[in-house]
Amino acid sequence: ILQHIDDAEDPYRIVSALLGAVPSGSYLVVSHPAADIETEAMAQMAERLNKLMAEKVTFRTRPQVARFFDGLELVEPGMVRVQEWRPASEIEAKSPAALWGGVGRKP
Repeated sequence: ILQHIDDAEDPYRIVSALLGAVPSGSYLVVSHPAADIETEAMAQMAERLNKLMAEKVTFRTRPQVARFFDGLELVEPGMVRVQEWRPASEIEAKSPAALWGGVGRKP
């Protein structure tokens, strides 16, 4: 859902507030459309979606998505393309997906 929260609405503050309300040992799981994978195709997709949908989308770069995990302990393999996060097979690991994903644990 983070892709539906515009930068002007400060999604980092929202996530920080939510994390502040959960106990130590809680996890944040994020999968987020990437602005920096298949850059041109993703920019065109975002543009089309924003014309068609009432809920606008904001695709983010890897550093922008990584920022949601600030202060958390990333679970291995860290923040990677979602298909590379513990894939069941080599075929799954190479499947196309323009999403960043990761799991972070609140210390």
